[in-house]
Amino acid sequence: MHLFFSNHAKAGMYERNIDASRIADTIRRPDFVRSAGDDATAYYRAFGKQTLRVVAISRKKSEYVIVTVYYLWK
Repeated sequence: MHLFFSNHAKAGMYERNIDASRIADTIRRPDFVRSAGDDATAYYRAFGKQTLRVVAISRKKSEYVIVTVYYLWK
C-alpha cells in the first residue's frame, strides 16, 4: 500500500501525534467506511477509547492520498 499525505494531513498527524502505521491499519482494516463526498472515503477504526477517522482518495489499486486525519472521542 502506498500512502501520499496532503500538507493538511501531515499537519494533523503532527499536531495530534498520529502515526502513519495507524493510518495504514485504519485503511486496511476499518471498523466501518462512509462516503466523504466526491471521490473521498472516510475510514474509521477504534483504538482504545478513541476512533481514528481517515479521509482518503483512492487513486489506483493500493494507492491513497490522505486528505485529513483526526480522532473522534467516545
